[in-house]
This record gives sequence, C-alpha cells and structure tokens, in this order.
Amino acid sequence: MDTLELTLALPASAHDRYLALLEAVATGFVQDDAALRAYVPTDRWAAADREALEARLAADGHPDALTTRALAAKNWNAVWQETLSPVRAGPFLLCPTSADVPSGQADATVLRIDPEMSFGTGHHATTRLALELLAEGPLTGRRVLDVGTGTGVLAIAACRLGAAAALGVDTNPNAVRNAQENIRRNDVEGCVTVTEGSMDVVPEMSYDLVTANITRRVLLGLLPSLCTHLTAGGTLVLSGLLRPQRDELIGATEAHALHLDAEQTEDGWWAARFTAPLP
Repeated sequence: MDTLELTLALPASAHDRYLALLEAVATGFVQDDAALRAYVPTDRWAAADREALEARLAADGHPDALTTRALAAKNWNAVWQETLSPVRAGPFLLCPTSADVPSGQADATVLRIDPEMSFGTGHHATTRLALELLAEGPLTGRRVLDVGTGTGVLAIAACRLGAAAALGVDTNPNAVRNAQENIRRNDVEGCVTVTEGSMDVVPEMSYDLVTANITRRVLLGLLPSLCTHLTAGGTLVLSGLLRPQRDELIGATEAHALHLDAEQTEDGWWAARFTAPLP
C-alpha cells in the first residue's frame, strides 16, 4: 500500500495539536525540533483532508507549513538495517538481526526485532514507554495479552522476562506475519502466539497482563473488552497516547475502577500502567 508523507514545518512545541488531529489516519509519526512528519496510507487521505489541515495551520499562523510526498510501499526491514541502530528501553535492548550488541550493554535483555510493514521497533517513544512500564510489573508465570501487537515486541519482551504465555492479536496480516518471524528470531515460539484479528479472536479467558499500544480512538472503543479480559488485580498497560489525552483516558479507566499505578511521558507521548480491582 502506498503511503503519503505529510511534513509539517513546525517547532516541537506545536506538535501535540497536530498529532491529535492526525492520529486517526496516520500509521506513524517522526518528530524533530523543526518538523512533524506523519505517514498516512493514500486511501485514507482525500483533498478535503488536506484542505482542512491547511485551514487549521493557517488559523494557527502557519500558512505554508504543509508539504506532501508520495512514498511507495517500503520494506521496513531494509530501512531498519540501513538507518537505525540498537535502542535501549528499560531493561531491553532492541536490535535488528544485522546489528551487534554494543559494548556496555551486557546487562540488557536483547530483543531481535526486524520490522517489515509494521511499527514497533523501539525507535518510537510509545514503544519505549510501553516496554518500560511492562518491565516494572511482575511477569514470572503471568498470562499476557497484547492487542495491536505490530512487530510482536511487547509480547516477546514479556516472555523474555518470564511470562508463561503471551497472545498477540493484530488486524494487519502483514504485522501478524512479521510478528511470527520475530517470535522465531527470539526463540519464544513456545511462549508467544500471534493471531490475526482484534478482541473478537481472543479466547474467553482472563489475562494477568494486558497491553495495548494503539491510538486513543481505538483504545477508548476497546477499553471495556480489555477490562473484561483482565484478571482481578491484573495489570493493564496503555500506550500510543498524547499528553493532552491523559485526562480523558484517566476518566475512562476510572469508570472501570482501574487504579493508576504509574505513568510516563516522552516526546509529547503518554503511557500508563493500571491495576484492575479485586473482587
């Protein structure tokens, strides 16, 4: 599938507003001090979308900030190998199979993640935040559900830290295939299973840890089902959220009696860990 790269020439302080505007259509973002880049499948973007975005930019004092560029479908594995380096996230070091573990990282739990058409390399703040929060909770012997698994990195990480079993689900068949390959790369075939679909394919059982690194709109829609699949006293890790969305998500979790245990922010993104109520 072809992708449109939207470049918004804006200072970092102005990014949050536009991340929130584009989160429903974009599959990924790249930020630096001078620009925000959003990657949108071409079939999700129309002339009216561009007009609306340009109007908002003009109203905010940035009339010439938007440029667009069409990108052919990429082999993200090749992009990773050519341009990305190993990334530390809590106790984990995310490495492509082509990279050596850097000196000074002997204490890290190494995850060999090669992306293809899915995100979850560790170079995005939302993945790092989710990994850090996941690692802070007890994992030994736990059953884990990872919704929107992408590369499978969260499910793989949980098993590497002692989880008994992890199920990853994703509606994108390319992500499912890529996750299965990463499962083999990390020798966790006996622990991690990946299935195409969403909550509709999750067995009628409870999980000690549920993770979801997806957009606000999808998280809000799935939250009741995520809670239904949590054991009493179980842990829920949510990521993929912008800092201004915090209060809305906190309100939604409080409606399910979830207790906020920890929260972290990075590069304008917010993630949190919650505990389900006891009987």
